[in-house]
Amino acid sequence: MGGGHLFVIEGRIGNLDCDAVVVPTDRDFVVEPAWHRGLGVRSDAVGGLEPSDWAQRRFGRGRSSELVQPAWFVDVVRGGGEVGSELTAVMDRLRGALEEIAAAGLEPGAGRAKVLVALPTVGTGGGGFGDVTGTVVDEQLATCQGVVARHDLDVVVVAATGSDYTAFQSARLARGLDPDIADDVAAAARALAERARRGELALFVGAGVSMAAGLPSWEALITSIAERHGVDLTDVASPLDRAELLRRELGADFGAAVAQEASRVDRYAITHSLLAALGCSEVVTTNYDGLYELAAGDVEGTGPLPVLPYDEPRSGRPWVLKMHGDVRDPAGIVLTRSDFVRYDSRSGPMGSVVQALLLTRHLLVVGASLTDDNFLRLAHEVIDFRRHGPPDDEPRPPLGTVLDRRHVAGKARLWEGILDYVAASDREHPEEQSRDLALALDLLAAHAAGNAHLLDPRYDDLLASDEEREAARLGRQLHERVRRLEGGWEALARTLRRLGAGRDH
Repeated sequence: MGGGHLFVIEGRIGNLDCDAVVVPTDRDFVVEPAWHRGLGVRSDAVGGLEPSDWAQRRFGRGRSSELVQPAWFVDVVRGGGEVGSELTAVMDRLRGALEEIAAAGLEPGAGRAKVLVALPTVGTGGGGFGDVTGTVVDEQLATCQGVVARHDLDVVVVAATGSDYTAFQSARLARGLDPDIADDVAAAARALAERARRGELALFVGAGVSMAAGLPSWEALITSIAERHGVDLTDVASPLDRAELLRRELGADFGAAVAQEASRVDRYAITHSLLAALGCSEVVTTNYDGLYELAAGDVEGTGPLPVLPYDEPRSGRPWVLKMHGDVRDPAGIVLTRSDFVRYDSRSGPMGSVVQALLLTRHLLVVGASLTDDNFLRLAHEVIDFRRHGPPDDEPRPPLGTVLDRRHVAGKARLWEGILDYVAASDREHPEEQSRDLALALDLLAAHAAGNAHLLDPRYDDLLASDEEREAARLGRQLHERVRRLEGGWEALARTLRRLGAGRDH
């Protein structure tokens, strides 16, 4: 696999699982407090991170061994010169930092095929380039794409705001986003993006998504707990029965042991962020961890999402349905044979919600093996229900799409005509397969992104023509005229605000 890829997500770098970070600072090496916790150092120790040759180069690797992960610092603050030349100097320093990271010999973690480096939008906060954010976005894309084209390195821009996020996505698409995935996978990603934009898409998130952040698979989780507690499961073949025996051996401590294992990772994978960026209002998962909720909360800027059945859903906010329990409720975790046998009688309303989504949404299934007995029963009941509906000359549309990490021929045949089946990768190694899945989701997220930057004057430089810039100016004027009007005008004002008009900067 030659060359890297530039990903774009919305979120917080401190919550993302990656291998290195680029941290913005200034000529005097002032690191803003928002970075201290994510770097893992005390506020009074930040000065000790300064690279030894900082005064000469104004970029370099942080020196402290206390850092949570390797960090490179870059002076992104505008000096007293002309904006264009100052921004060029910032991008030269950013390029130097990324080139050093590529040459540093870092090892990829959490099952990744390549080292993943995270960085924010540079220079638009306290850096003095906020008024020309569109130009910054374009230059940062060019700089990062140039590095990943030359090195075996993946870079992810983590946008802190929705407007930055959609600006990066718009600029990427304008430049021609063509990831190294098969044509049929790319076509499926674009089609799913269209469904997401129309609000037709719901998510089903399986263990494979959290495995990308370093959590174990279902079977590996059982094995790990058994080994930690000295329980011999050698002669028990079925995972459900292995879990049942483990519960009997551990007694009241079983749920806590599962919750502890599923809580040992607190940073989400890039796949969590890419799925959260789709803006799906309804999400179902068999995972116990809270990584998807954390990623989606970072996208919303409101903290973790409501989790059913534990929290109350809130009007206008997405929710997550935990089919098999949550780490916050160890006693309610579903894992053993007896749990599955009793599931329907105990959790009928949750099953009804899943079936309603299968009937009314297009369900995108990611990271799930489709061997879960509870989900299979619910899905087959829906299939049977549709078969007994009124006769129709037209074939019924599929219930959803399975986006699998690798091709499994039997699974594709089993679900033919019921779920569209798309295999993201034909590569041999699991790390490469997971990366191809992330590439497919990155393309999907880019095409599904909205236009939260469109009427914001800071991004005018990204618009393609004078005609578009004039239309944006008129859109801002219209917002000013209607924002205080009542009645139907309020809906128009809200729409214009969603496109960036009237935002305080």
